[in-house]
Amino acid sequence: MRNIRRHLQRSTARGVTLVELLAGLLVAAVALGIAAPALQTLLTVHRLATASNDLSAAFHLARQAAIQRHRPVALCAGEAGACHNRANWNWAKGWLVFVDPNHNGMRDADEPILHTGEAIHPSLLARGNAPLSKAVIFNAQGFAEQPGGAFAAGRLRLCAPVALGNNARDLVLAKSGRLRLEEANFSGTCPPP
Repeated sequence: MRNIRRHLQRSTARGVTLVELLAGLLVAAVALGIAAPALQTLLTVHRLATASNDLSAAFHLARQAAIQRHRPVALCAGEAGACHNRANWNWAKGWLVFVDPNHNGMRDADEPILHTGEAIHPSLLARGNAPLSKAVIFNAQGFAEQPGGAFAAGRLRLCAPVALGNNARDLVLAKSGRLRLEEANFSGTCPPP
């Protein structure tokens, strides 16, 4: 009995050898190598979903605010100062929702900001077709219009230029002001909408 106890005490007090440590590190490295691409894909899908949800919420907010306030509300692409200059409009840099009583799609100093959207992750692309390359103005009835008064119906594409299932989300705006989301797979490319 004593011999068994001594043997058990010695074996539990023993440390890890260098070979065992290296073998453990090798197993961990292989597991990480297998998991890293899957994690990157998961992050890209999450970023794409987050950006499309944020932009969709901004469109809904602008439309709802216009209906509630009985005044035009604009949604323009870019940082807060970008709404003054059409050359700076870029959906990837963020967006701005503001009350636009003069219906010109450019924020004046006295026009209140209702919401500011953050820039999307640099790994994503955001492009609108011609009607959505400028500000969208929602009138008091909730219809989408361009600054000149013509109806605004178009497509805004958020895309990840990597090969994954459904690498793009299109926000499709109808002239009624309603928005729908469509998923697309362009096999790692991001064509314009």
